[in-house]
Amino acid sequence: MHADSALINGKIVTMDHEESIVEAVAVKYGRFLKVGSNVEVKNFVGPKTKVIDLKGRTVIPGLIDSHCHMMNVGAGRMLYVDLSEEAGVHSIKDLVDRLRERAEETPKGEWVVGYQEDDSKLAEKRHPTRYEVDEASTEHPIIFSTVGGHFSICNSLAFENAGVSKDTPDPVGGKFDRDESGIPIGGLHETAIDIIRPEGPTQPTREQSYQGAKEILKECAENGLTCVYDTVRRSEIRAALDLRNNGELPIRMRMDVSIDLFPELNKLGLYRGLGDDWLRICGLKFFFDGAISARTAAVTEEYLNKPGFYGVMATTREIATDTIMAAYKEGYRLSAHANGDRAIEMYLDIMEEAQSKYPRDDPRNRDIHCTVITPELVERISKLGILPTIFGPYVYYHGDKLIPAFGEERLERMFAARSFLEANVKIAAHSDHPCAPYPPLMAIHGLVNRRTKAGKPIGASQKVSVMEALKLYTIHSAYQQFDEDKLGSIEEGKLADLVILGEDVLTVPTEKIKDIPIDMTIIDGKIVYKR
Repeated sequence: MHADSALINGKIVTMDHEESIVEAVAVKYGRFLKVGSNVEVKNFVGPKTKVIDLKGRTVIPGLIDSHCHMMNVGAGRMLYVDLSEEAGVHSIKDLVDRLRERAEETPKGEWVVGYQEDDSKLAEKRHPTRYEVDEASTEHPIIFSTVGGHFSICNSLAFENAGVSKDTPDPVGGKFDRDESGIPIGGLHETAIDIIRPEGPTQPTREQSYQGAKEILKECAENGLTCVYDTVRRSEIRAALDLRNNGELPIRMRMDVSIDLFPELNKLGLYRGLGDDWLRICGLKFFFDGAISARTAAVTEEYLNKPGFYGVMATTREIATDTIMAAYKEGYRLSAHANGDRAIEMYLDIMEEAQSKYPRDDPRNRDIHCTVITPELVERISKLGILPTIFGPYVYYHGDKLIPAFGEERLERMFAARSFLEANVKIAAHSDHPCAPYPPLMAIHGLVNRRTKAGKPIGASQKVSVMEALKLYTIHSAYQQFDEDKLGSIEEGKLADLVILGEDVLTVPTEKIKDIPIDMTIIDGKIVYKR
């Protein structure tokens, strides 16, 4: 049998159980036909075989982001004002100017919406108040989310339209930031946003969702991602299906559906496994607490930069128990957003009860983020078989603002790759984009070096090797989406997803890992990106 394509003369890091490194691979019908030496692979090369001479370059399996919001970001680009550092926002004045520009082209009374604000990247090192946002417009309700996605800020008109005053109580699972007299000053934690905008964010059109998703997933391929595991709602599911049905889905997708859609899914009998190798439902997503980048995760020790503040729970134990039990009884797999140790403990308590009442083999329930841990929590997670997926880029990208909030001692117990691996827990890693940049090599850089953008060491005891970091973006990520027999390593019979690197990730100085260029991304044996 002649191969459709072959890659020879390379350093192919297979990520198999033996961590084998070989010279060549042959591909047939979108799967690896032969993995081995040049001589072995050339036996499958025929007159029509497309041969790629790697000339010594390094190849790794296709990289998998195990949790992100690509579909939402793709649509959001079409609708919202980008307030990130990368978009040129370096001060509160820059932020107000960008919102004012959008307001000037928006009909009076309609919403102006922004995203990706990051106080640590602003010159003032703080969020703006409602009164500063008023400078952008007093004739438009304005709201924008921060880079963590769990904290938003609005202007005075938004408060007035919602009837929110100093007498308005905080909602369950949320909080208004207030001044000394109790007047809300702009900040909205968790469910407080539902009071300000009960109708939810502006909905993209079907075409906007489609085009936005297509663009961002193509960019993912350019950065070596061959699969992303997204959290989705109705419009995002529709966009993914439209792309798949039209043969335009750039990379593979796995989906966790927001748990508020559980009743509808259950009525139709739709749960884990629906789909194919390109697009598939894996589970339901439930929120327990706030964000690490916003410093609102629910923790048991107070934030050092906010004495007396222990983060925000986005739910109550009663609501979480009732919601999760109903879904677990019906056979759904759970992915829970639980960042702080207080939230993680509640999640584990509920899952112990759920597994006791409705036992099942190999459930692979996940803890998305699982950031602030203790040795006791690691032991419980291992015993329960919970699969954490931890932030990859955060140490590097957000680390400098986390140091004053958590302190050095707690940071030794955060993004705890080493602790989990030593407990034989199959952790994966993710970007949580847009909460952090999604290039996976930046994440691997952060996991290996444990240094911030400013070069400060952070939680050095949790460092991992390059091979271990690669596992978190390959074979372990595949396992978390029930794909370990198809994806995550370069082995005969598996789907032919791989990435050709411009430099050797195993030998380049580790501080340069994030700068390694992606020369080529291949999915199903077909080139989807070439530098």
